[in-house]
Amino acid sequence: RKIRMPRKATGSPMVASSKLAAFLAVASLGYVVTKNLLGGGGGGTNIDQAQVMSAEEALQASENDVPDAIIILGGGTPSSLVDPPIFVKNRCDIAAEIHNKAKKMGSHVELVPLSAGTAHSPSLLNDGGRPVFESAASAAYMVKAHQVDPNAITMETTSWDTLGNAYFVRAQICDPMGWKKLWVVTSKFHMPRTKAIFDWIFSVTSHAPKNYQLRYIETENVGLTDEQVRARETREMRSLKNVHRLADKHKTLEDVLRFLVKEHKMYSAEGLFQEDEKVSEAIKKSYKSSK
Repeated sequence: RKIRMPRKATGSPMVASSKLAAFLAVASLGYVVTKNLLGGGGGGTNIDQAQVMSAEEALQASENDVPDAIIILGGGTPSSLVDPPIFVKNRCDIAAEIHNKAKKMGSHVELVPLSAGTAHSPSLLNDGGRPVFESAASAAYMVKAHQVDPNAITMETTSWDTLGNAYFVRAQICDPMGWKKLWVVTSKFHMPRTKAIFDWIFSVTSHAPKNYQLRYIETENVGLTDEQVRARETREMRSLKNVHRLADKHKTLEDVLRFLVKEHKMYSAEGLFQEDEKVSEAIKKSYKSSK
């Protein structure tokens, strides 16, 4: 087997090899987390019965209660630093609206956009040749479109899939920051698997147990064709079965980490030698930004 090296696309924008970038990101950004968590520990976390809200319901709920942070999932390659895919903008819109509303009432809600990139679409590179992370595009969009203070945003820049989203935002951000009340935003087609993964990852035991309280905000499937939505929903349901299997097997944060860095294609050295997953053209197109 031959190791695949980064590829540079012809034309503009340039693209990066997401697998190798993911591996290097884990090696650099994830080292301290790996070192700290391998000691394991007792004490589980308890998640209240999580509720899925519409954007309108979340706005109403925020009048009486606000979270410590709103976690915003990425969903595809941005077309520029300030242009994530339309359905990701939709996620950012509701998160920024709740943040700004809370700010006017004297409360602070941290905004936490997720993701370095995706396995299904090459990364956009900036003029300096560095990847434009999905989370960076979401952050820049909220600053530009909603006048959010950049200091109110914490970007997660290590993950390349939904499982990585949940693990790294908990291990690298939420556990150290002490944020317990979290609202997680994603699109309807993505919600069942997202909820299953976040409920799992935020309830496994760790050396620093937290009593997390998770709620979910479900946004509309805008910016995708009917064919793309159907393709994503079908794939999500198929992947959900694997999530349940993994959750039954990996019961601690240490277990999840070992799975990611030893078995997962996007985070393990072994994954560098494996073929990319074959997906349909509809799936591929759904991960590319369209304004």
